Amino acid sequence: MPENCPYFKTEKLKEKPSFTYVKVELASFPYQKLMQRWSLLISLILFISYNAFSQVIIPGKFIDQRYPLFNDSSIANQAIESITIRVMRKPSSRPIYDDGLRIAYHFNEQGRLISFQKVFPSRAGRVDTSSQTFIYRNDIIQARSEKIGKYRKRISLDHISTHQVIETIKVKHGNMDWDELGKEEIKRNESKIEDQLLITELRGGVNEAPYQSTISVFNANNKPIKKEVWYSSRLASLEQYEYSNGLLSSYSIKNAEKGSTMNISYSTSSSIQDEGTWCENDECKNWSIVFYETGLPKALILMNTKTQDMEIWEYRYKYR
Repeated sequence: MPENCPYFKTEKLKEKPSFTYVKVELASFPYQKLMQRWSLLISLILFISYNAFSQVIIPGKFIDQRYPLFNDSSIANQAIESITIRVMRKPSSRPIYDDGLRIAYHFNEQGRLISFQKVFPSRAGRVDTSSQTFIYRNDIIQARSEKIGKYRKRISLDHISTHQVIETIKVKHGNMDWDELGKEEIKRNESKIEDQLLITELRGGVNEAPYQSTISVFNANNKPIKKEVWYSSRLASLEQYEYSNGLLSSYSIKNAEKGSTMNISYSTSSSIQDEGTWCENDECKNWSIVFYETGLPKALILMNTKTQDMEIWEYRYKYR
């Protein structure tokens, strides 16, 4: 997550300068060198500012299967307490409509995501809310919870070792007491295949045969290239990553359970990565980012080039 854009302090002239003409030899005033230094400094400021986007938003990482995730250190460095995305739509040749959809993130002082909330319109003018919360200890997640309406689910994690975690799952409805559904065990194994890292996670009941396996593959630079989720011999989902110039150029996910696909391409001509294509199922859009002067994203715009309809995500920030 990025540094604030630096600024220059200037002083006003206390007196109006006189109009005495002074002959100045070019050799005594290094005018060209000074202009070169100013040009380099301004370029550096713009580079830092516009690279904030690539540092704040993590390409190819999402929550709720669609919305971005943010880099912890950049959020902490900028003392960002929360980010709210206002999702709006603009049909072709018509004004912008705000239906009330809001996506809210809250962070702790270390830049870790501690809550994610989605507020969306429902039937008969009602507004529904779904939320996720996360609790950490020593930078390791200890519990996470979900809330949809009156239904709540809480998962507590007991880190037995770096390769074994026990999850305790509880649920409740309304004012009822928490009801423990059971415990699940996650076993993690790492192996090397040539220059690739293979991580396998097996999930199942404690001391029972696993019902789910997740296989993640990383390249020599420790960047993800593939993630598979299996239920027994059935492939539930497949994520794939491609790179160009050391940057993520394409991310795709195929969810067999939901029958959905998503494919996002990223520009790799610079580290800003502020445009590309966004395809969900059979509908493709062009996406682009506009920025605040600080370099933080101001809005993401998704445009259907066939219909000229747009979806606009406006970013708002709250600082500590």
